Amino acid sequence: MTIRSAVVTELEKMGTAKNIDIARSLGLKPSAVGYVLYQLRMAGCAKRIDTGTYEFVRCPENLRCWDDGIDFDNPPTVKGSTMPDRILKAMDLAPNGALSFLAIQKISKLPRNVTGAVLSDLVRRNLVERVQRGVYRLPQV
Repeated sequence: MTIRSAVVTELEKMGTAKNIDIARSLGLKPSAVGYVLYQLRMAGCAKRIDTGTYEFVRCPENLRCWDDGIDFDNPPTVKGSTMPDRILKAMDLAPNGALSFLAIQKISKLPRNVTGAVLSDLVRRNLVERVQRGVYRLPQV
């Protein structure tokens, strides 16, 4: 489960909560939770009631793309002779049509900087589409 989906789930469960309470219950840094809450507020999915206090409004539509449906403790294995080949094969496994950067990195078993560089190259070559920040999919045919 991603940090974003964990924060959304916790805020939905609590209804109204302080940033620090969510961070403590999830064992995360308050700054990471604060950034997710800020993103949710800008998307209209959370409402700020007071400094550091937020109210759940609705679940983000794109949350499924962030969740991926990938088990990060036991990611599927892909084989490929080249790094782009491994990433493209990982993209074939996308259960919801799109995968997050973290899921691509875990499945392809490549370092973060290499994954980013290869993904940028694949996007530039139109072999992969960037759906939104940190979410990618194969081009729609």
